[in-house]
Amino acid sequence: MSSNESSTPHTCDFFIPSKGVPGEILGTMMQKEMAGDIPPSQDLGRFTTTKFDGVAINLMDISGTRNQACIEEYPSLARFQENCVAILANLWKAPHNFFGTATTGSSEAVLLGGLTMKRQWQLKNPDRQNTRPNVLIGANAHICVRKFADYFDVEAKIIPVNERTRYTFDVMSLEENLDGNTIGVFLTLGSTYTGHYDPLQRVSEILDEYERRTGNNIPIHVDAASGGLITPFTSSNETFVWDFRLSRVQSINVSGHKYGMAPLAVGWMIWREKSQIPQNLLLESSYLRGTHANFTLTFSRSGAPIAGQYYNFHRLGISGYRDWVHTLLDRARLLSIWLEDTGYFHCLSDAHRQLLSNGIISNSADGHHTRCHENDQAAVPGLPIVVFTFADRVRQQYPRLRLSDVSDSMHDLKFSIPSYTLHGWGAQGEDIDVMRIVLRDEMTVELMAEVLKNVIHVVEELIDQPY
Repeated sequence: MSSNESSTPHTCDFFIPSKGVPGEILGTMMQKEMAGDIPPSQDLGRFTTTKFDGVAINLMDISGTRNQACIEEYPSLARFQENCVAILANLWKAPHNFFGTATTGSSEAVLLGGLTMKRQWQLKNPDRQNTRPNVLIGANAHICVRKFADYFDVEAKIIPVNERTRYTFDVMSLEENLDGNTIGVFLTLGSTYTGHYDPLQRVSEILDEYERRTGNNIPIHVDAASGGLITPFTSSNETFVWDFRLSRVQSINVSGHKYGMAPLAVGWMIWREKSQIPQNLLLESSYLRGTHANFTLTFSRSGAPIAGQYYNFHRLGISGYRDWVHTLLDRARLLSIWLEDTGYFHCLSDAHRQLLSNGIISNSADGHHTRCHENDQAAVPGLPIVVFTFADRVRQQYPRLRLSDVSDSMHDLKFSIPSYTLHGWGAQGEDIDVMRIVLRDEMTVELMAEVLKNVIHVVEELIDQPY
């Protein structure tokens, strides 16, 4: 089967009916079918927001029929968008001449960031138009980053990520992969695989030194899809420098529908300077009333997520986001400790670990839960997620036990906890099978306890099964 074919063949068994079905009857039928789905609140591996208050739902309903592209007809949406862009630019310490836009999500934003880098390189190197440029990507990068390279004909140089590098971009492999055809480096603030943050400041320093020696100015794009609205509300943001405070950082994206708590689907993209976007990418549209320049891959979009994002920024404010982020990190620590205390699991994520004064990452000294207060400088920066695997003892004693079987059994109980393999990420290059739980509003301490009880029950049932 060729790579562009679906694994599930399409059939022509369904046709639009000759006569319509009454709405109430059809709605009841569809709701019954959807009732068999996993409840969104129990889809524990997803990052996207599933819980909204009544005011937000009403605003989303009102703005859902408004097209973001129609800025003359719906100037309120245009103002909401501009204000959200400015809020993020300030949050990420951007200079005054920044440029930003809303996107359909971080995937579109990443494509725009990469396209900007490619066009900049082409303009600076007119004599290399037949040369294929390259981009450096960590093995922990989201698939959309590799999609950029594939879609826009750029060679992707994959930088290792493994247990030795603390599951982050390997700075020791950086310089050997740089050359005159490198258009940029993509770094991740919050890996979807393990929750870790790439060492942005160290990579920036290496690129600074590389430019001093070679004259090659290589920008950084920060994929902060998840971490961009977590890190600014923690005390570690003062010491873990990742944003526009690093002059090497050209652009940053975030997913508003993740920890921005906006509805699907909205992302945000900020460039340090508008001049960094080649003019031939800023296309003017006069199709609708009024003329304006934009830089997006899409056109017509619902205004609902823009309204939802604006609402949350103002409803919560800095203090509200800070309290909420600390609560999520708090629960991630607690769940990590609970999982490891079962004796069955080991956590790859660092939510329950502390950064010691000598830079070593350690488990909490007393093994107990410690709240991340605003002045807590010892917390390891990372996402409020828990990524875990079987403990060494369990793997040795029960070699046929599989995390995928645990995931399947939990799915039967209407809890979705994804399992996946980190290929070659082990200390000796071995694969690591993991499961991931993302802490969101719905994940209360009571639900955490219920999930843990079910996971333990499932594991013990699997252990007792004869092989």
